[in-house]
Amino acid sequence: MARSTTKFKAIIVGGSVAGLTLAHTFERAKIDYVLLEARDTISPSIGASIVIMPNGARILDQLGLYDVMKDMFMTGMRKTYTRRSDGRMLSSNEWPAMVEDRLKYICGICERKIFLRSMYDQLSDRSKVMTGKKVVSIQHGDRSVAVLCQDGSEFVGDIVVGADGIHSFTRQEMQRFAEANGPPGFMDKDKTSITAEYNCFFGISSSNPSLTPGDSHTAADIDHSALLFVSAGSLPQWFFFSKMPRRYIGASNIPRFTKADMDTQVQQYSDFHVTEHVTLKQLVDSSEKFSYFPLEEANHEHWTYGRFVCLGDAIHKMTPNMGQGGNQAIESAAVLTNCLLEMLNSSEGTTVQVKDIEETLFRYQELRQQRAKMIVNFSANLTRSDALATLAHTVRFLFKPTPGEFLADFSTELFRSAPSLNFLPQPARTADNEFWNEDGRDLSRKRIPKGKNMETKARL
Repeated sequence: MARSTTKFKAIIVGGSVAGLTLAHTFERAKIDYVLLEARDTISPSIGASIVIMPNGARILDQLGLYDVMKDMFMTGMRKTYTRRSDGRMLSSNEWPAMVEDRLKYICGICERKIFLRSMYDQLSDRSKVMTGKKVVSIQHGDRSVAVLCQDGSEFVGDIVVGADGIHSFTRQEMQRFAEANGPPGFMDKDKTSITAEYNCFFGISSSNPSLTPGDSHTAADIDHSALLFVSAGSLPQWFFFSKMPRRYIGASNIPRFTKADMDTQVQQYSDFHVTEHVTLKQLVDSSEKFSYFPLEEANHEHWTYGRFVCLGDAIHKMTPNMGQGGNQAIESAAVLTNCLLEMLNSSEGTTVQVKDIEETLFRYQELRQQRAKMIVNFSANLTRSDALATLAHTVRFLFKPTPGEFLADFSTELFRSAPSLNFLPQPARTADNEFWNEDGRDLSRKRIPKGKNMETKARL
């Protein structure tokens, strides 16, 4: 698809998975942009692992990024185990291997910082990505939007894109602008969209020869669960979830944890078995990286207003259990780029009017919101299922393990129904693959389930 000559510039706030994916999609679409990252480095040594599933991998493949990642630093998951907290195994299956055989993409795990560094290194023009640019003000005008940084620098563009995470400053500025210019109470619901009911340990521990690369383990007990991925070199990357005394509503009400809180939690659950022979204490004691934080969740109603638009954790924040957070950010970046490119190509070189921008950004929200909300809810329910939140959860987890073939069918349907970049060719892996083709392999009997039992079908 040829790019129109219309002048247009986007300001991306945040060098996250969402922001860097958008940098790549804009680069390929020839949409001018600048990316502003508050930190001094694009790949800080913070954050957890990232899982790239086939729905995200297909878009990365379209961008020419996937093979480098797969060959250099991703480990494909092949087998999953579920266990009691005493280490006794309940079930195992090979649904990730079945999905890989069908869709030709691995369910890949890697360190987040390595993924971000690769995304940055593979940009053709890295001068558009600027670090040390903490945004302190966003001013929305009739003809442009101006973004002011703490160092005094200012950037002017046609839209500002919030890819700055769960506590997005861009989203807050959008809400402030909407409250001043929109209907009364327009943003009230979104002010309390961020909630937290569970807390989470995350760690990357030293190599453990008893663990097999490509395996993933889920262990459960009442109000607690653990999730462990084994990457190359038998390196465990793991999470431990625990229900908090109550559900916190609103970002300002969610507690922050101290070192003493962390030590108390580790001591209390030190004997929790994540695998048959590996306990939480062993993982903590051998951790090269370790953090403890509230597990925030959010499903915002308003993704855009005026020249503002948000994506990724800034607007759809999900728990890690389903491994979809990064993939949904990648999907949103693809759809936003598709919409903007269509708008620019229809403008025939004329100046884009704010009305056209608003309609385009709302179109992006319409195309993405239902699917993102569904997956946020899937992941939330899976977190609670793994923590045996109800009697029904407990019975299903302990006595009715979901067959691997069903999980593979469910996952195949979820992944192949994802959007992709409509201005770039489909990769060779998908172009003639019946499992990617809606008119091909019939999985109609195993479509994405709806209703209260869906959480057990989405297990990573």
